[in-house]
Amino acid sequence: MVELSERLKIIGKYYDLDALLEGKPDNEVTEKYYRYTEFFYNRVLSHGLGSMHLGLSDDGFYKKEDYYKQAQYVSGFIDNPSIRVLEVGGGQLINTKYLAKMFPQNQFTALDLPNRGFLKKRAPKNVTLVEGDYNDLSIFPENSFDIVFGVETICYAEDKKHVYGEIYRVLKPGGKLIVFDGYNMKPLNEMTDFEKRVAFLIWTSTRVNSKDMCIGDIVRYIEELHYKNVEVTDLSKQIRPTLRRLDRICTYYYMHPRFMKFLRKFIADEVTMNSIFGWLTFFSTDGEKFGCYARIVATK
Repeated sequence: MVELSERLKIIGKYYDLDALLEGKPDNEVTEKYYRYTEFFYNRVLSHGLGSMHLGLSDDGFYKKEDYYKQAQYVSGFIDNPSIRVLEVGGGQLINTKYLAKMFPQNQFTALDLPNRGFLKKRAPKNVTLVEGDYNDLSIFPENSFDIVFGVETICYAEDKKHVYGEIYRVLKPGGKLIVFDGYNMKPLNEMTDFEKRVAFLIWTSTRVNSKDMCIGDIVRYIEELHYKNVEVTDLSKQIRPTLRRLDRICTYYYMHPRFMKFLRKFIADEVTMNSIFGWLTFFSTDGEKFGCYARIVATK
């Protein structure tokens, strides 16, 4: 906690943290955030692979191939050509493209917010791109998909239970919900004021909606919606090599004020404020303190 406290003091010299915490993310804010940060995610985070998410390292060492691990897990549920798959929050399509090339006989659909040029992205022939909002999946009939998955995307929703309800409606009976995301380990009323401040800054610096980020609440919502066989797997250790790499990048940023000043002069705050996430998450998210990264799998 001492390291986090010191880092908060340094970050506070350059960013108005109270103003950041007062912001209220919505779809417009999220769209703007991703328009500005796609280059950062693509080039700085994932070496041009197009990943908008953290890598999963099983051996404790960072490799760029680790950004495919979420899609590889989903692939284990695609066992015949009739399986239809929807990715919510498709982003740069790293996950759906990977799966579509692995399973050319299957049909895949990727959904993402409008106003980001999503429909102009190049995709394999067995992929349908749809602009829309996972808060309202009425564009899809009931019982449309065998698998619906999302990687670090439902965290942006204000009413997360509603989103899981929408997914439940479009899943076929027996269909699988698969979600990878970051969470608070404890409900807000069990967190100290310091823990809340750090957690809220981590989420809001990347425009995540900090409401309902407790993993226990999410699991309860899913069960209340009548999903069955809910399985939660803590993957906090697996993201630490990626977090360690981000930590090194952000340490250089904060320890070289001239370099920071140069970047902030020419690059939007939506990009540079990712440094808050990168500099706080390694010391707060390990599945033991107050942050975790997990995979949730459930069946309709």
